[in-house]
Amino acid sequence: MSEMPEATQNAIELKDISVTFKNSGQELHAVDHVDVQIKRGDIYGIIGYSGAGKSTLVRVINLLQRPTEGTVTVNGEEIQNLPAAGLRQARKKVGMIFQHFNLMKSRTVLGNVEYPLLSQKISKRDRIDRAQELLKLVGLEEYADTYPSKLSGGQKQRVAIARALASNPEILISDEATSALDPKTTKSILELLKKLNDDLGLTIVLITHEMQVIKSICHNVAVMDAGRIIERGPVAKVFTDPQAPLTNDFVETSTNVKDAIERITSTIDIEGFNDDQELMYFNFIGNSTQQGIVSQFSQQYKVDVNILFANIDQIDGQNVGYMIAVITGNLEVFNDAIRQLKGEGVKARILNGKATKGVEV
Repeated sequence: MSEMPEATQNAIELKDISVTFKNSGQELHAVDHVDVQIKRGDIYGIIGYSGAGKSTLVRVINLLQRPTEGTVTVNGEEIQNLPAAGLRQARKKVGMIFQHFNLMKSRTVLGNVEYPLLSQKISKRDRIDRAQELLKLVGLEEYADTYPSKLSGGQKQRVAIARALASNPEILISDEATSALDPKTTKSILELLKKLNDDLGLTIVLITHEMQVIKSICHNVAVMDAGRIIERGPVAKVFTDPQAPLTNDFVETSTNVKDAIERITSTIDIEGFNDDQELMYFNFIGNSTQQGIVSQFSQQYKVDVNILFANIDQIDGQNVGYMIAVITGNLEVFNDAIRQLKGEGVKARILNGKATKGVEV
């Protein structure tokens, strides 16, 4: 089978997008010259703290927010040039779910899912069948006649997802859709989104301020700050080799490394260490997580390793490990040996009390 032209591989192409608002005579650059390309079938995360511009950026995708500058191409079509009727059709291919569900209290679960279909020229029977099919897809078929007030937060979000799928979209945008949910419910919603991506081939754009959400299901991620994308790439790469300080902060918070470093460096007198002691943070990627490298080096180079923290994650199918330990012995030889393994998925940095970011080995 011949490969698709590059132009058709992307579900979404945002080129040089800027969104400027005026407030009391001053200009606010909510989005500042951003380029994004999202391939068909991807689960693409956009992460940033409140005010970073991420929600404004994704509203540009279906022109709920028109950009001040730049071009928007969705499914190969530059939608800014479409007439009103054409834009309405294009928007049907982009479903959206939100943090607060936006369900209609006066309609049943079935009625909420049916609602987007009311404007379509299909029979009532077909409309009901389609809504019931979608409720089954999200695991809520027995709640068809229930009203939203009787549902849990996770169930409400499942109804919102079913409603977003009513018009057979090719793209689904999740704007902080799990932020109001507890961790267990968040996990179930993310698993549902992953299943929809696998089974329906949906392209999913996931907006969040939680790196835990990104690492759960996303393949690629962009980090936003002050209206700009400051880092982007495959999730596994960004997690294992963050370049921007903000990205590093997100990563270490989501993996509990940040708390561990702060707790350890505040309770251990690092400045009182002997000359043959150091506090070291290790990051292991891929096969290196299973090789017991530090244990091997401990025996080979006659150093003591006192492990204070250890964790392992799986990020987009790749194992990533973290460890903090006090190393005692011939540090020069040990550090040089660790340094030689950088190309094999092992990174380390020496921590001290004054700069918990540490010094890379």
